[in-house]
Amino acid sequence: MNRRELLKSAFGLSVGLVGMSALKPLYANTGEMEFKAEPMYDVTPTKVTDKVYYFLAKDPEPSVENHAFFNNPAFVVTSEGVVVIDTGSSVQIGEMLIRQIKKVTDKPVVMVINTHYHGDHFLGNHAFVEAYPDVEIYAHQATIDKIKSGAGQFWYDFMQRTSNNGITGTIVTAPTKTFAGGETFKKGDTTFKIHQFGKAHTEADLIVEVVEDSVVFLGDTAMRRVANMADGSFPGTIETMKKAKALGAKTYVLGHGPHDGAAICEDMQTFCEIIYNSAAKYYDEGLSDFEMKPKIVAEPFMKDVASKWPGYDSTLGVFISTAVAEVEKNMF
Repeated sequence: MNRRELLKSAFGLSVGLVGMSALKPLYANTGEMEFKAEPMYDVTPTKVTDKVYYFLAKDPEPSVENHAFFNNPAFVVTSEGVVVIDTGSSVQIGEMLIRQIKKVTDKPVVMVINTHYHGDHFLGNHAFVEAYPDVEIYAHQATIDKIKSGAGQFWYDFMQRTSNNGITGTIVTAPTKTFAGGETFKKGDTTFKIHQFGKAHTEADLIVEVVEDSVVFLGDTAMRRVANMADGSFPGTIETMKKAKALGAKTYVLGHGPHDGAAICEDMQTFCEIIYNSAAKYYDEGLSDFEMKPKIVAEPFMKDVASKWPGYDSTLGVFISTAVAEVEKNMF
């Protein structure tokens, strides 16, 4: 099936579900009509160092207004070319990233790294393979497997629903190259280290270190946001935060929210320790997750720090239930 047929297929499946309000007709050179959602508005990248930039999303969740842009794609300008870390939720977002990268440098994109298999981190791949046909896209093997076995379609459908068809025209494009963690490589004048510390946000999390700039890209292993732990592990996140902090980087760039120092690792570790350790304790005492919640929210860190994070009120109960399920699983 060629690209035009794929686009028509995606259009046919999605329009009946969410309507056509975000669509506009495009005309191919053949004169046939295709459909693609409106372009993504420009987001100016945040400069971390002379080489390192990321696109700070102002919203914690996807919506019609933000075109499903709610994570922080990033890029590193090396003497050999640009390395992109995560590509956003759609071809439209990917195209916007490319426009903005070209305002910073005339160097081509020579590598893309997807930190894990949630759609806001890989659905923009489509734009990069169209703009740079020879670009290599890397991820953990589990990310590739998940995308190909259903996560790609799941996340495409999710972004379509939440953006009211705002990603139409996007083709799910899986990475083709793998990092397992432990790799060190150079792109021109810049050294990269790839870390994989086990199951944290997902089983496939890649953490990318830019050595000379003392910058670490954490993906979604840490965030000041209560969002999604369904694919992750509380003990795994705790250990990952310890190891990420031990890297001793000056700056940690998150998948969501502003960049920070090592304090983000401390906060995420504390958050997960309180929830998981409390869940284990109260489970032993025979309390239900519903009964645990008032005791957990009374903890000083939860009241003074975590309560200010987006999603705290709406999602903390789900986090506690997820922690209880992991406590039960780890008992046997």
